[in-house]
Amino acid sequence: MTKVSNLIRKDVADLPKYNAGLSLDRFQAMYGIPCLAKLDSNENPTPLSEAVLAAMQSVLASANRYPDAGAMHLRTLLGQRVGLTADQVIIGNGSEDLIGAIYRAILTPGDHVVTVCPSFGLHEFAALSMGATAAKVPFNDDWSFPTDGLINAITPRTRIVIFSSPSNPAGPVILKEDLNKILSVLDENTLLIFDEAYGEFVAEPYAFDSVAALAEAICPWAVLRTFSKAYGLAGLRVGYGYISHAELVDAVAKVRNPFTSNLVALAAAEATLAEPEILASTVAPLTERRKLLSDGLEAMGFHCAPSQANFVFFDTGRPATDVAEALRKKGVLVKAWLEEPYTQFVRVSVGSADEVSAFLNALRQIDNQS
Repeated sequence: MTKVSNLIRKDVADLPKYNAGLSLDRFQAMYGIPCLAKLDSNENPTPLSEAVLAAMQSVLASANRYPDAGAMHLRTLLGQRVGLTADQVIIGNGSEDLIGAIYRAILTPGDHVVTVCPSFGLHEFAALSMGATAAKVPFNDDWSFPTDGLINAITPRTRIVIFSSPSNPAGPVILKEDLNKILSVLDENTLLIFDEAYGEFVAEPYAFDSVAALAEAICPWAVLRTFSKAYGLAGLRVGYGYISHAELVDAVAKVRNPFTSNLVALAAAEATLAEPEILASTVAPLTERRKLLSDGLEAMGFHCAPSQANFVFFDTGRPATDVAEALRKKGVLVKAWLEEPYTQFVRVSVGSADEVSAFLNALRQIDNQS
């Protein structure tokens, strides 16, 4: 077989693989048992509404045509929700697509990115793939955001400061006053990326309008959101970003695929925006079940990070991969975290009531056997 390793960039070859959840068909092929609870990818268990399904069906006859490459209608709708123009909005194949595109538009070898630890893997991996370096600042012991640590990690080569709030995988949120503190030290040479994929789950007193909070910032900024989580369109891959400068939107668009979202995905996203009750009908029950989930874990003696998202991050006290594998053998899928020093932690999504019950029962059985 021809050797191709010399063709592959070393910084790419050295990258870790993305720690993706397991699809249902792959799980059943590998384990040969029914899946009782799929809780490894933070998916929304609520079925799509009839209106959204109808919108998807209505465009299938046009599938022989390309969608609008600029997704202008969806961008306009999203901009109107926060008082921005369509040229300050960009659509991606999920919000992680936009992370990579923003990095490609900005970073050069030797540049520097600052993020938190633990974090969504692409915040770091996408930087390394560009030949940049990444500083990972650990959360404080009480799981509050490491504001001072992030500020202290900034160097003259820092081009991007990025974090998710609520944090993926842990779940804590940044306070508005801490965001303002970070903004106060950033200038026009550093982009702040506020990854808000789980923002719809944040409740009072922690919720605030991130776009409004960033509007007066000196530094350029991007707020990334998605239809995958609270809106339940994970399989369709529609993310979006609000960006401070139209010039930056144009630059990002130049370094990503021109047709990032397909016809069906765009129709579904537009239909969800026309149904404001979707969020109320999904977020409130998931928030209630999150408490049941974390209370159940705490009752078994597991420590949980304080979450404002649709998942809980907890310390298993042993290698997380062992716990995740034992749960898979019982038909329950969770995410073992592979990032040091959190390799004893598991992230478990808030699923349906039956899935939460199945997970807690399976974990209890495993815990009793250890």
